[in-house]
Amino acid sequence: MSEPTAAQLKDEGNDFFRKQDYVGALAKYTKAIALDDKNAVLYANRAACHHGLNRYLDAVDDAKMATQIDPGYAKGWSRLAASRDALAEWERSAEAWQKALDALPKTNLNQYSAGLDAAKTRGKTAESPSVSRFKAEDANLPWKLATEMLPELRKAGPEKYSSSVSFTSPGGFAYGGNTMGLTYLTNGLMRDERAFHLNGSDWITKYNNQVKFEATARQAWHSDGVENIKELAQKRLKEKGWSNVRPALSVTVRAWIMRGMLDGHLRNKPDTGVQFLKRAVDLLEWGRNVWKNVHKDDRGAIFQDTFLRGVRSLHLKMFMNAYIADPGLNSKFPLEHLKEEAEDLLKEIEIASKNPSKEEVDPGMVSSFCIYPAAVAYTMIGFYHAQTAQHSDDVLACISFANGASAYLQAAKTYPEDDEFHAFYLSCAMDCMRNAGLPIRDFNLAAVTLRAAVPKMMKIWTVSALQQGGRDEKIQANLRSADETMKLVAEGKLTLEDPVPL
Repeated sequence: MSEPTAAQLKDEGNDFFRKQDYVGALAKYTKAIALDDKNAVLYANRAACHHGLNRYLDAVDDAKMATQIDPGYAKGWSRLAASRDALAEWERSAEAWQKALDALPKTNLNQYSAGLDAAKTRGKTAESPSVSRFKAEDANLPWKLATEMLPELRKAGPEKYSSSVSFTSPGGFAYGGNTMGLTYLTNGLMRDERAFHLNGSDWITKYNNQVKFEATARQAWHSDGVENIKELAQKRLKEKGWSNVRPALSVTVRAWIMRGMLDGHLRNKPDTGVQFLKRAVDLLEWGRNVWKNVHKDDRGAIFQDTFLRGVRSLHLKMFMNAYIADPGLNSKFPLEHLKEEAEDLLKEIEIASKNPSKEEVDPGMVSSFCIYPAAVAYTMIGFYHAQTAQHSDDVLACISFANGASAYLQAAKTYPEDDEFHAFYLSCAMDCMRNAGLPIRDFNLAAVTLRAAVPKMMKIWTVSALQQGGRDEKIQANLRSADETMKLVAEGKLTLEDPVPL
């Protein structure tokens, strides 16, 4: 039997697409492109599949390829415009809609005209994304409280260093004309994103100007697709060397990281945030492999183990947020993938711990790029089990909740005792213990540890986003539950080996 032609694969892809089976259609179009990589229609069709799967960056890459192959292909430009719309890139969207209009007969403009008008309107009325601000006096902000504790911690010695030392005090946007702005911002985010603080209504405008400045100064590729960047970076490396390519790649990756975090948290679009962060991870892993024998000073800090670990940690948390926004068995962000990524990160950290760097680093560096990523990974595994339990029968649900309790306990133990996450994930573990029907003895042990952790937490984390989201109410509810349960044990109505009452 003869192999299918590109045209046959395209028709099969079209059938899948009509049924909204975007994964099946994408596979067919990809095979067709392998046979006919100069066909603009195939790239435009695959862009539509990516768009249907909320993979807007991949949709942009394919749509751009379609327009490069055939600049007069209106559907290619419309696919590009729609993907730019999804990424809230209104100016670029308007440009693409205009190109689509220019390529159409003058009697068939209605749909694309509407798209152009909408993009222009949004571009004019777009406001800075809403920023959730702590309702607290400046003196109660976590980084202020942590800073006040530094003298005491330094006097006590490194073994007493806790979450507070990993903070970088926030400041104004003073990077104008400085090509290190993105470096400072992304390093601070990976140290601890909770200390990322926007202190002015014009911050986003200044940030966008900073990105444009650095991208131009460093000749970055932050608007190109990953595959294209791989080719361009290697070509430029041969022509201009590492002194040119190193800062260009750094700005490219760091701009993606910032875009992912801003979209995910400030614009409440974690699905888009995942795409930008995954793109950063993919390029970093590729570069580490291709240039594995290149000295770290040449290829740059972004290819160091610690940097990749920090980005992977951000990606895991964003992936979890994307699942929360699109939950269930048919989520575009499958729990199994979250668990696998978390387990891979733990393996990587374990390997690194057996071969520690001989370079002297501050304790905050160790916390941010070794301890915290491990804690995040355990948290994701706990989240996986807790969510999986909700879609399982009673027996499997109990097993999943028990596994979730174990992972959350490990996460809590990994965080410093004064970090709010130490207390919070102890409370999450107690929730899982109750649902799993674990012995009261285990539940009470967790409660004893939690009760001791709360005063330590409150020294720094009196106010935080987690606190304003119900952290303290959840913790106190579990402590009351433990008190009530132990009262029943004291009265002889229950034993320590009985399951925790629901």
